[in-house]
Amino acid sequence: MVTPLTLQRKRAKIAEKKRRIAKAKTEAVEYQKLLASKLKEQREKRSESLAKIRSRLSAASKPSIVA
Repeated sequence: MVTPLTLQRKRAKIAEKKRRIAKAKTEAVEYQKLLASKLKEQREKRSESLAKIRSRLSAASKPSIVA
């Protein structure tokens, strides 16, 4: 039996489902941004540490002339 109440409940269910989907999409976008920023930080940190290591190695390999 189709009553106004059942139709109202159906509309409410559909609206709630749409809200959940929209919320999940926005959270997924935010999470991707967070992951991208973390990855960028890791790359920068790694490149800085490698640069330090390279500079130490190049300084150690150069012969120092002591007069």
